[in-house]
Amino acid sequence: MLDPRQLECFIAVAEELNLNRAAIRLHMSQPPLTRRIQRLERELGVELFRRTAGGMELTEAGTVFLERAYRIVALSTRAVERTRLASDGEIGHLSVGYYDPAILNGIPELIRGFLDQHRYVTVSFELIAKHNQIDYLRDKVLHVGFGRHYPEEPGIACRPVIFEPLYVAMLRTRSLDWRSPAAVVDLRDQPLIVYPATRPEFADEVIDMCMRAGFTPRVAIEAEDVVSCLAYVALGTAIAVVPESATKTVPDGVVFLPLTDAPPAALYCAHLLDNSAPTLRLFVDYLDTRAP
Repeated sequence: MLDPRQLECFIAVAEELNLNRAAIRLHMSQPPLTRRIQRLERELGVELFRRTAGGMELTEAGTVFLERAYRIVALSTRAVERTRLASDGEIGHLSVGYYDPAILNGIPELIRGFLDQHRYVTVSFELIAKHNQIDYLRDKVLHVGFGRHYPEEPGIACRPVIFEPLYVAMLRTRSLDWRSPAAVVDLRDQPLIVYPATRPEFADEVIDMCMRAGFTPRVAIEAEDVVSCLAYVALGTAIAVVPESATKTVPDGVVFLPLTDAPPAALYCAHLLDNSAPTLRLFVDYLDTRAP
């Protein structure tokens, strides 16, 4: 079986066509190099070099073997490099969970920055209800999950990664009676749609925002998600507070007024602390280097 040193010796002699120069290049004396070439020829059962008046030259078999030797060395080098990259997480896969199509407006840009730095990593997106994401993280089916709000869970790290300004969504005909930009106090006595219905969630942030402004919001509808929330808005019976990402999907007749005195809505990234996957470690390091 060929070993890498044999190939290295053969390539050096084939390129130099001089045993002495090849030995100097390989930092060895000439006799051991000669023995290595002779042993290689015996193993292959062919003559790789022939003596000439000017020194030596490759035989036809030697020329063919040189081409293959270059390929073997290149493949071997690439295999070592890729193995090391995989160990460091530079080659691998990142599984991303999200629960709401609307939040995808911010996530790809975030992950694109990561992929720009780690070009051999692949990514998959999984639409998973947020209450299931924690289980998927614990089972290591997911590397990271994205959502508006995560309850505190032992062993789960959660950090804000994106902050979005808020908007008031309403039917265009209703907006004629509003000033733009809007203020939180303008929501007083307005029929309000909040989402999602499960708690704790973004709906609680909207309600708390109103309470801090000095009034209890008049919640008319609790929608399941932002899509159904905007569908209710399009009916014209109520308004809603939504983050900027929700404004990218606009039902007919719905407009968005900036809510300038409201705190931005945070989008969080969650991951399992004891997941030692190299690619996840790299992604967490990437998040550490960027300010949300």
